[in-house]
Amino acid sequence: MYRSNYMTSYGAGSVYATEQGVVKVEIPDLSCSEPACHGVLPGLEPSELTVHVAELLQRYFSGERIDFVDVPVILDALPPFCHRVLDVVRNISYGEICSYGQIASLCGSPRAARAVGGALAVNPIPIIIPCHRVIASDGRLTGFSAPGGKNTKMLLLKMERVEFKGLLADKKQLLMHRMPLR
Repeated sequence: MYRSNYMTSYGAGSVYATEQGVVKVEIPDLSCSEPACHGVLPGLEPSELTVHVAELLQRYFSGERIDFVDVPVILDALPPFCHRVLDVVRNISYGEICSYGQIASLCGSPRAARAVGGALAVNPIPIIIPCHRVIASDGRLTGFSAPGGKNTKMLLLKMERVEFKGLLADKKQLLMHRMPLR
């Protein structure tokens, strides 16, 4: 296992990978106003992949539009439905949002919106697999398992220029049938 750390204005994050791909991403708590509340932990050595992905994440958190679609990821430990959900979510582009129900339909299980939420809650690779881009069909931001929860989710979406009306994302931005499956 390899690890590289990256720094953002919100604090430090880490990327973990094997020789085959990224297995885990830790993001800083964007809702924490003190960068000092996040430290860089010593330990594992970096690899070419973790260094590259850490650089991409640092650029992303600096506000640059980054496409992570070519970053290899390892999701083998997850059940098939979770794997399918995360594969579909990986296709949501920067600055776009999709509802849990839309993801469920794209996975072939149109009544499984809650199960989609459960699959996203165990996403080990946030940002690269952009679970923050999945919201309720009415525009509400529901759970986000990364540090800072829904506050971090909102900050990430605002950073990607998703528009909000109060605490609700603008529903007009929801993808309907534009997202092709790979």
